[in-house]
Amino acid sequence: MIKYRTGGYGKNLIEAIEVEKETEKCVWLKSVNNSKAHKHYKITEYYRYFDTWEDAHDALLDDAERTTQSLQRQLEQVNVRLSNIKGLKKPE
Repeated sequence: MIKYRTGGYGKNLIEAIEVEKETEKCVWLKSVNNSKAHKHYKITEYYRYFDTWEDAHDALLDDAERTTQSLQRQLEQVNVRLSNIKGLKKPE
């Protein structure tokens, strides 16, 4: 069966991966040399596995939107700090 893995870089943000077996929390990836399949957790720090390309795409969009919102909040905070610093006057 095919699962879609996110966590790649560049053009490989979503990869179609051949999975031999699946449980609620794990997938077993088929080996390149036909040896025993390798167990991987579906959600790790680097990779996540999805049933459809659309689910993988939606997850990447959600991640990017959350990151954008977080960075916008950080920028607003830094801009306030910058304004405060620019408004400082030397004590007399």
